[in-house]
Amino acid sequence: MTSQTVQNEVFKLYYELGITEPGEIDLEAIAYYKDAVVKRKPLTGCEARIIGVDSKAIITVNEKSSLERQNFSIGHELGHWFKDRGKIGNLCSKSDMDESCGHKMKHNEKVANSFASELIMPSFMMKKLILGRPFTLDSIREIKSQFCGSFIVTLRRLVTMDTYMGFFASYDRKGNRNYFNASPSLPGDFFPPRTAPVGSAIHTLLNENRELGPTIVDGNTWCRDDLASDSVVHEHAFHYFEDEFLTLVWWQDDEPIWRHMERKGQL
Repeated sequence: MTSQTVQNEVFKLYYELGITEPGEIDLEAIAYYKDAVVKRKPLTGCEARIIGVDSKAIITVNEKSSLERQNFSIGHELGHWFKDRGKIGNLCSKSDMDESCGHKMKHNEKVANSFASELIMPSFMMKKLILGRPFTLDSIREIKSQFCGSFIVTLRRLVTMDTYMGFFASYDRKGNRNYFNASPSLPGDFFPPRTAPVGSAIHTLLNENRELGPTIVDGNTWCRDDLASDSVVHEHAFHYFEDEFLTLVWWQDDEPIWRHMERKGQL
């Protein structure tokens, strides 16, 4: 399934069910509509599993996990069910659902993750909520509060939907990059470097223990080879969890990026 196919599948499903607002999304009810019963039990060795034969399935999720994790697990297993309906037996670990673990993920798990994200935060609802909002921590929190997804799922959805020309990147306390997600339209020359660049808000946070809040930095700080002379980017860096720090980088004026793509013949 392509991302567009997933969007179409979910839109069709929600149209059938008459779901138009975030508060109407009930993953257990959706599973039941698709002949899959959800059970919550303690699980060891996996976060969720699905067993399906013919038109019926049982989805079991780990009741010891957070509610947000359980919701994503239901969506993930429904992704498997939509793709392989008829006969399926699957055990899914936390790493199967976490694309930031640094390992190569199987294609079918990526598809299931994409389906889960679309179920929890459907594009047609997200676009209405995002309109006019800056790419900041407050915006992510506000949108997250409308749905039953986790913070990182919300953040990844905002970026991969190509709403903002930019990326978010995770760095450790020493300034080494853990992972990042970029807008599909963003050229590789504008991807975040492996170490937090001097002059960035994330560098200030890590080296001076000082959060700047949403701020503006020199465009060349976040790209290579002096590609963004006389331009700026919006950045919001903050402590996320333990030894993990996140920064949101957004090219509100994306003209330097399009100029660069024209020069390289990518348009």
